[in-house]
Amino acid sequence: MSEFNFKCLMVLVLCFTLSPLQAFAEPGKFVPFVSIKQEYSDNILFTTDNEEEDFITTATAGLTYSYDSERVDAKINGRLLHLFYKDNDQLDTTDGNASAIWNYQYTEKLGFGASIKYRNDSKRDRDTDTTGLVLSGDREGAKFTVSSNYMLSELTKGEIEVFYGLEEIDGIYTEEDNDTININLNFSKNLSKTFKNTIGLLNFSYMHYTSDYETLTTTLNRNYASDVMQVYAGFSKDLTELYNFYLQAGASYTDTKETTKIGNIVIYDQDDDNLGGVLLAGLNYGGLYYDIGFSLSHDVRGSSGTNGTVERSAVSLNIDRKVSDDFFLTFDTSCYLNQNERKTSADLDEFTFNVQPGFRYRFWDTFTFSGVYRFTSVKDKTNDSVSERNLIYFVIKKDFEL
Repeated sequence: MSEFNFKCLMVLVLCFTLSPLQAFAEPGKFVPFVSIKQEYSDNILFTTDNEEEDFITTATAGLTYSYDSERVDAKINGRLLHLFYKDNDQLDTTDGNASAIWNYQYTEKLGFGASIKYRNDSKRDRDTDTTGLVLSGDREGAKFTVSSNYMLSELTKGEIEVFYGLEEIDGIYTEEDNDTININLNFSKNLSKTFKNTIGLLNFSYMHYTSDYETLTTTLNRNYASDVMQVYAGFSKDLTELYNFYLQAGASYTDTKETTKIGNIVIYDQDDDNLGGVLLAGLNYGGLYYDIGFSLSHDVRGSSGTNGTVERSAVSLNIDRKVSDDFFLTFDTSCYLNQNERKTSADLDEFTFNVQPGFRYRFWDTFTFSGVYRFTSVKDKTNDSVSERNLIYFVIKKDFEL
């Protein structure tokens, strides 16, 4: 990605954050850290056959800066990761990510926020537990967000958020460029006078998503441009001091233009629109020994590596069990269905299942030891194939509190 390489993004993050933070750096907290991760995977490339196993060692160095005051909340995080493959050393690489988040409460009613994020990674399974998609190629991208919130009354709050993201994916013989513009308008109102411990929610969202796909061995180029509008409303309710339930439902409208070119000749050009539904629901429990979250969702999103938007349905369950102040057991499981009906290429129809038990233990105040077993299964319904992967990893992390 020529205009957004790693060095440029790191400079942008530092300029965005360090300049305003220097004025109030004294109350802030710097935490450098290092970690070593050792993992074993029985299918490192997530193939449906000829699975290849390997041991992967990841060395990480990073820095976190956090600042919290009466009006300002800011955080910087950056890290570099180098991956060493035992048998497939041709896959050895250095990845990295950096982020900066800044929130400012200008008055009691008015607040502002901004963030910048950068990511450069190469692992195919990096997003399987959050999107359900297995990716290919080296990926580099940046995201920029500005937002503002305002108390319209004692009970009603409004928030606007503008997001811009860009990403480049380099495969062996292909390139994909994705750009996203997203505008969200959200309202919340305390309804406790009528419904006890209840907050009403109303959301409007507009997204313009473009994806350009090019094969390097031929002159074939595919372009997808989608406009997605979503409206949904609902509520969040504290059932007890420990339980919270939320539910939002609505509709989505997607208008997509697909274009296929060979050289400069357009061989296919068509518009297509689609009406769909939006559903966001969940139940959260926060107790002395257990933190449990269950969520259910269905909506339309831009999606990395799929050359277009996807209609995604997801179910997830996350459990944290506190055994002691320093020792926790974890269990995460999720299912994703990603779909996209296309005119110029094969449809996307993938079902992904993840299950992940694990633990984390903090010792000597600044050391953390964690371990995870993760099973992932991806079924491609289009060509009736299944790829599975068993993964085990352990991480030792050391924080240096300054």
